[in-house]
Amino acid sequence: MMTGPMVWSRLSGGRTNAVWRAVSPSSDWVFKLFDVSRANPLFPNDPKAEIAALYALKGHDLAPECVAQFETSQGPCLIYTYLPGASAAKTDGSVLSALRHLHCLPAPLRIRQVDVSPSTLLAEGSRFLEGHTTLLAKQLRRNRPAPRDMPSVSPVFLHGDPTPANALSQDGMVRFVDWQCPAFGDPTADLAIALSPAMHHVYGQNQLTLADEMSALAQYPDPEIVDRYLSLRPFFRWRMAAYCVWKASIGEAVYADAAEAELSLEPAL
Repeated sequence: MMTGPMVWSRLSGGRTNAVWRAVSPSSDWVFKLFDVSRANPLFPNDPKAEIAALYALKGHDLAPECVAQFETSQGPCLIYTYLPGASAAKTDGSVLSALRHLHCLPAPLRIRQVDVSPSTLLAEGSRFLEGHTTLLAKQLRRNRPAPRDMPSVSPVFLHGDPTPANALSQDGMVRFVDWQCPAFGDPTADLAIALSPAMHHVYGQNQLTLADEMSALAQYPDPEIVDRYLSLRPFFRWRMAAYCVWKASIGEAVYADAAEAELSLEPAL
């Protein structure tokens, strides 16, 4: 129960929803006001899914605790406990180790399922490119990876948007915020977002190098999943670049350079 006056401050970093911290003598909470118009096929913005994820993760030290949720005239609002810590400068081994912890936990019911087979990734990227005639869009169409079959893998609980900006580190512990995109599916889906050069660029994080990527992957304690990610990486990178083309076309200029950043670590494209 909150008692006493609350001191409010706007939190920076989020590109999708408005977030404030409210501190009182008895509580330290985050108020997250959802802008549901910001949802898109790659990154849903679902307050009900976030609530489900936070309740499923209670006691696992990977996420804040849900306090309450309510509707406003501006959209849904979620209250959860404030997590201290600094956003990761870039995805490193500690972030991937924390993701592995998540991937071993039971997923909540009624969250979306994702398919990251090569054919699905290519189809999603192609939809993002529909109607675009920029030089980069044409380049992506010319260099579309050839589809191939991949065996299925057991689905796991996914964060869905584990960018460095959403990974908070304190005293060697990594926890995640912004759970509005949770999913059930291939663990490589989280690795691809966490290691995306485009996402590092969009959130102003340090540029990721191939050496950084391999160093981080060495701390994900499942070599088979790491090998699977490396096999799927050209398809993930192609889809992300196509997504950035689409985002740039709707007025988010930072994504134009993000697309180039995504392709910089995938020479085959």
